[in-house]
Amino acid sequence: MSFEGSSFRRLLQKLKSRKRRPKSCSESMIKPIGQTYLDLLIRALSGELSDNVLYRNAQLLQAEEGEEVPTLISLQTCRELLGKATQEFGSYLGKGETAESYLNLSPKELFGYLNWMNPIGSPHTMCGADNIYQVEACVEDIFRENIPGDLMETGVWKGGMTVLMRGLLKAYNCHDRLVWVADSFSGLPQPDPKKNLKDAIFWYLMTPLEHLAIPFEYVEALFQRYDLLDDQVRFLPGWFKDTLPAAPIEKLALLRMDGDLYESTRDTLEHMYPKVSKGGYIIVDDYGIPAGCRDAVDEYRRARGIAEPIQKINDVSVFWRKMGA
Repeated sequence: MSFEGSSFRRLLQKLKSRKRRPKSCSESMIKPIGQTYLDLLIRALSGELSDNVLYRNAQLLQAEEGEEVPTLISLQTCRELLGKATQEFGSYLGKGETAESYLNLSPKELFGYLNWMNPIGSPHTMCGADNIYQVEACVEDIFRENIPGDLMETGVWKGGMTVLMRGLLKAYNCHDRLVWVADSFSGLPQPDPKKNLKDAIFWYLMTPLEHLAIPFEYVEALFQRYDLLDDQVRFLPGWFKDTLPAAPIEKLALLRMDGDLYESTRDTLEHMYPKVSKGGYIIVDDYGIPAGCRDAVDEYRRARGIAEPIQKINDVSVFWRKMGA
């Protein structure tokens, strides 16, 4: 490894200062061996145990200091991409479209964003500790209060969060719930800039990542690697508009949405939200990014009079609990 010692030391300091799970009554609900299993599973999924992830994160720190790192998407590529995107979508902006978009990013900000999302050398989930532990806390509540229904994520990337969901079922010795894994496994659908400019810009700027396309075979193999692929895991491959209306799901206790775009989020809410049980949880991973996800969530909630307060997980992700029928 050829990264600087100072960068490596700062990386270790960041890892040591990561947010840990707060103490709760969960310790009295699960055997110590089960909690140890979950802690190890979470560390593996988030990349803490991977030399490749450690190396990649150290490279990002080097790049932040202005060093050239050949294995990363370069800062120059990000400058050129932003310039091309401005030309590509400038005519739409000139017609009065002033909504916040990824065109507001600096080349350095886009550099950090793209390289964090780069599947090469990255962890099995892009979620940070706060998002990971939010899922764990929601599932603990679901078991504690016996909220009926399965667990689901729509938009799974490498599948890390759904592996966590299945691991939680295993740790709690739960055999009567399923984990639903819904994804196109072909990346994000290309948005029409005439319908949703923010999403079209987002999609365009993701081109160095091939639109985050992770094949089904990779996700299935990830479950196998963690010894969690069994009949409690169900896959729904395809675009949400095609797969969700006929999905054989009766009830959901947890719905985690990570579809990024307006149409993906809208399709998920229209077909899956009515199946969320009273007391169940809805997590929206991308609510705070300048794409169409937030618009879809806000429109759906207004149209159906959903009054449960949205609660922040971090600057990007939110959740609420369904208390009505």
